[in-house]
Amino acid sequence: MPEQDKQDKTEDPTALRLEKAREEGNVPKSQEVSSVLLMLVSVMVILYSGEWIYSQFQSLFRQIFINLDQPISNSEQALQILETTLALGFKVISPLLLALLVVSLLANLIQTGVVIAPKAIEPKPNRIDPMKGFQKVFSMRGIAELVKGLSKIFIIGTIIFITLSNELELFITMLVMPMSVTLAEAGRLILLLMTRILTALVILAIMDAMYTRFQHKKELRMTKQEIRDEHKQMEGDPHMKNKRRQAALSFSQQKRLDHAVMSSDVVITNPTHYAVALQYNPENNSAPVVKAKGMRKKALKIRSHAKEFDIPIIENPPVARALYASTNEDETVPEDYFQVVAEILAYVYKLKQKKI
Repeated sequence: MPEQDKQDKTEDPTALRLEKAREEGNVPKSQEVSSVLLMLVSVMVILYSGEWIYSQFQSLFRQIFINLDQPISNSEQALQILETTLALGFKVISPLLLALLVVSLLANLIQTGVVIAPKAIEPKPNRIDPMKGFQKVFSMRGIAELVKGLSKIFIIGTIIFITLSNELELFITMLVMPMSVTLAEAGRLILLLMTRILTALVILAIMDAMYTRFQHKKELRMTKQEIRDEHKQMEGDPHMKNKRRQAALSFSQQKRLDHAVMSSDVVITNPTHYAVALQYNPENNSAPVVKAKGMRKKALKIRSHAKEFDIPIIENPPVARALYASTNEDETVPEDYFQVVAEILAYVYKLKQKKI
């Protein structure tokens, strides 16, 4: 990419650009976070299940040494000894393996969430291009990874040097200590070293995660022209146009439904499957007009709006079904239903007078 193009990429990536990158498997993920979490869990498992692991190792070695002085007469006996030994060995390491498996999955989920990216496994020629690989090694990212690796070595080395330097007297006294005390002091020193090293690595992992996210967004930056082109593409996309049209239609229908129910005199229901909103204005129409009608979800919306605007709701299943089937919205009710609708309206007007 020309240098000028890189300089022009000053705009943050759009949501569409980030989504496309995600579909290609290009998500910010710090390997340091995964590594540190695995180390932390390994140490915790060993610390909290140390006695159990020790007892299992005792059983394992006991099994091995018991079988040393037994002559192996056939292959079945040898296979049985091998199976027993392997089963004990797997039993010892299984808690650690299970914990590491769970943590490795969680470490990725925490950082990236669930990523389904079929494009990431598609074969691409540039992945086997030696020149591309060479350029990656000597790119800014490659240099950054090298600096991180060297920094980690330097920090861990410094921690080990300072910790051991402060314990020089302990090493001298260990020569005359009983074995049990020596082992206890060695364990304390190892735990101290692990704590300090892991603390430093956690800090490095947090910094690396922040840098990874920053670098990811930086690499996906766009030029002003790319953003304009993306907007034009979205405007011209038939799928997006249809989606916007449907949203606008839904909004306008919802708005009309609100106004229709609000201007009605009564809502006749089934009670929940059908709903018909009627308005009677003798100055404009010679008969009541169906302002809105609906089934199921729409019927429930009409009922909801009627309650909201204090419009009377009358449950009359036969009339509601008949009006729904025979009349369209903004049409007057058929002459066959004048009498029954007039009775309903008269009842509603009486209710209103009583409230007044």
